[in-house]
Amino acid sequence: MRSECEPAAGLRVAMIMQILAISPLGSRLLVTAGLLFLLTGCAGVPASLAPLPAAAPDRGQILADPEAARGEVVVWGGVIAGVENTAGGTRLEVVARDLDRQGRPQEADRSPGRFRALGSGFLDPQIYAEGREVTVRGVVQGVEEGTIGDYAYTFVTLQADAVYLWPRRPPPSERYYRDPFYDPFYDPFYSPWGPRSGLYGRYHPHPWYW
Repeated sequence: MRSECEPAAGLRVAMIMQILAISPLGSRLLVTAGLLFLLTGCAGVPASLAPLPAAAPDRGQILADPEAARGEVVVWGGVIAGVENTAGGTRLEVVARDLDRQGRPQEADRSPGRFRALGSGFLDPQIYAEGREVTVRGVVQGVEEGTIGDYAYTFVTLQADAVYLWPRRPPPSERYYRDPFYDPFYDPFYSPWGPRSGLYGRYHPHPWYW
C-alpha cells in the first residue's frame, strides 16, 4: 500500500523551494527547518498502515451509533488476546492501546477496550501469539456480542486490510540508558599539576587541595 504522505510531501517541497529562492537568509533557515519536519512527519509508519487517519471514530462513538460509523477507515492497535482461524478466515481479538506517532501501541496499563479484526488470510497463532503487539488498518463493520470469560462484552469489529506485527521489545533490563553527561575519561583525583605523593597516595592529592 502506497503512503499518501509521499505526493503531499513532494508538493510541499516544490512550494518551499520557491519560497527559498525569494527569501532572505534568516527566513531560509526557518523554512528549511520546517521542510525537514514535514518530510519526516510520515517517517516510521509502516507502509501497510499509512497514512494514519487524521480523524476517525473511537470505540465509544462506534458503540453509541454503529451504523453511522460503518465503512469508516480506522487504524487501531494493541496486544493480541486471541487468534481464531476458521474456514472463512481469521478472527483476531485485540486489547486496544493508544498508538504513538509511528502507529505502534504504547506500553500502558490502560485500554479503551477490545476489538476484533476479521481477515481473509491465515495468521499462525504461534507467530501472532497472545501478548504480541499488532496494529490493524481496517474498515468498521459494526459491533458483535461476545464474552470475555463469563463476562458479556460488546466488540467493535473491523474488516482488516492490513495487520502489522511489531518486533518484540527488548526486556527492560536490556534497555541501556546512557547518561548524556557521562564522561568515561573523568578522573575525580586528576590534578593539573601532575601526580602527587603524600598521605593520600601518589595519585590521590589531599581532598581539600584544589
